[in-house]
Amino acid sequence: MNLSKRSLLVLGMAFLLVIPSVVVLGQGEGAEGNQDSGKTVVATVNGSEILDQQLSQTAQIYPIIMTLSRQYRSFAQFLMTSDPGNKLLTEYRKYVLDRLIEQELQNQKMEELGIEVSKEEVQGEIDKIISNNDQFSNEKSLADYLKNNQNTSLENLKNRIRDSLRRQQLRDEVIGEISASKDEVSSYYESNKQSFTDEKGNVKPLEEVRGQIRENLKTRKSSQIWSNWLEEAKEKAEIEKNTEAL
Repeated sequence: MNLSKRSLLVLGMAFLLVIPSVVVLGQGEGAEGNQDSGKTVVATVNGSEILDQQLSQTAQIYPIIMTLSRQYRSFAQFLMTSDPGNKLLTEYRKYVLDRLIEQELQNQKMEELGIEVSKEEVQGEIDKIISNNDQFSNEKSLADYLKNNQNTSLENLKNRIRDSLRRQQLRDEVIGEISASKDEVSSYYESNKQSFTDEKGNVKPLEEVRGQIRENLKTRKSSQIWSNWLEEAKEKAEIEKNTEAL
């Protein structure tokens, strides 16, 4: 993984730390179900099971409802007590389940490729988070913040970072080297000139925006390759959903 991608990851983690999250990580099912329902299989991916408990913990419907009820009580009541509201929550659970299926496919591919992340790499990201946030002087202050403001732990954050780094490695492996030719850059420029104007409304010359266009095209290509890989992986996989459990 190159430095720029690592920097983006650190900034993303720092953003999550500075702004309190609606989702409370590591929380149990709460009012979403009992222990038995948590053992219900909601999907299998090449034989690997996804349980209702995992879906509930990821969807975090109950904490979201509780947060909504503080400012939008009527909407929270609509979601919890009406048939259209319940249907909306079910659709949301289906959406989250699809994301969990994609994650499981990624997990299986990472295992196949032997993708691992060292403790030193994870610690490096923790050090960057601390150095990029004035409110943290050391790991203890970061750990205290996580415990008091996000109801989670430093170990939990390290696990999230490890998972993010592994997934980025997989993404890099899938996407490979991406380039944008001069012809592609020129063609994009000619078709989108009005997107490259200065403060006076004058179109900037191609040479001035060539690098910007190249990076934009590479990002688009990367996203498309990744999306195509996910769709192909889902088509090849043996996936079964227990929609009645949703």
